[in-house]
Amino acid sequence: MKKTLIPAFLSALILASCGSNAAPTPSSYDLDVKIASPAGAPSVTLFRHVLNEKCEINADPANVVAYFSENSGKDVIIAPTNAGLSAITKKAAPYKIAATLTFGNFFLAGSGNDENKMLDKDDYVVLFQQNNVPDKLFQYVYGDMGLTNVHYVNAASDAASCLISGKNMADNNASVDYVLMAEPALHNALGKNEKAYQYSSIQEEFSRKSGGKEITQASVFVSSSLSKEKADPFLSSLEQDVKAFLASPSILDDYFKSESDKTLAQSKFSAPVALVETMAKENNRMGLGYKKANENKEAIKEFAKLFGINEIDEEVYYK
Repeated sequence: MKKTLIPAFLSALILASCGSNAAPTPSSYDLDVKIASPAGAPSVTLFRHVLNEKCEINADPANVVAYFSENSGKDVIIAPTNAGLSAITKKAAPYKIAATLTFGNFFLAGSGNDENKMLDKDDYVVLFQQNNVPDKLFQYVYGDMGLTNVHYVNAASDAASCLISGKNMADNNASVDYVLMAEPALHNALGKNEKAYQYSSIQEEFSRKSGGKEITQASVFVSSSLSKEKADPFLSSLEQDVKAFLASPSILDDYFKSESDKTLAQSKFSAPVALVETMAKENNRMGLGYKKANENKEAIKEFAKLFGINEIDEEVYYK
C-alpha cells in the first residue's frame, strides 16, 4: 500500500487554521442569489443554504450543467469545472469561473485479489464514467503504464459492487484486482470487504505528475449579469463557510438538528451528515476547499486540457 500524504493545498488550510487562535466560524450571510449545484461533495460547501428554496441541489449533474444557458435564471452555478469551462468557451455561456470548491475525492482501491499488491500491466482494473472526469484523471495518472485489462462500469455504485465482491458481474464475474472509487462511497465499500484497501490517492498522484498542481474538479461560476455588489458578498461568505466547516466539521449538527433535516441533507450531500463530518475529519477525503480561480489559473488550465480545452481567455475569470 502506498503512503497517504496530505496534499499541499490541504496542508495550507491546516497551517492557516493553526496560525490563528480562534477557529473560523460560518458567515452570517443571508442568501441573496439563486444557486444550482449537483448533489454530493460540492453541495456540502453550501451547508448553510441547502434547505433554502433559492438553492437547488440536483441529483443529476447534467441538469445543473443545462443551466449554463442565457435564460436559466441562476445567478450562481456550481458544476464540474470542465463542463462549466466548456459551456463558456464553446457555447458562449454568460458565466465566469470564480473559485474551485472541490479538489478531487478519487482513490484507487485494491480488492485483495492481487497477490503482489502492486498495479501491473495486466491487472484487472475497473473504472466508471468512461471519458468523463474519473476516467480522464485515471488515464492522466496511469495511462503511460500501458494497462491492458481495463474495464468500465456505468456508475460509481457499480464500481463499489466490484470492490465489495471482488468480481465484475457485468463481465461474467471476472476477478477484479483494482477499482477506481470516490469518497464517501469508498468508505462504505471498505467496510464491506475486509480484504479491500486503499492503493493510492489520485489527488496525490496527479499532483506529483503535474508538478504540484491540484485537481480542480468542481468550481463555482457566477453569472456575467450578476452585480459585484451581490456576487462578492456571496463568494466571501462561501469561502468563510468552507474554512469553518473544515476547521470544525461538527458544525453541521448546528444546521441539521432534527432527523427530518438530516434526512433531507443526506439527499443533498449523497451521504449521511455524520459520514460527511467523518470524511472531513479524516484528512478532508472529500477534497473540499476554496481557492479563487483568478489566483489558480495554471491548475485550472492543466485540468481543462484533459477535456480538450486548451485556451482560456482572461475574460473567463471572475475578478
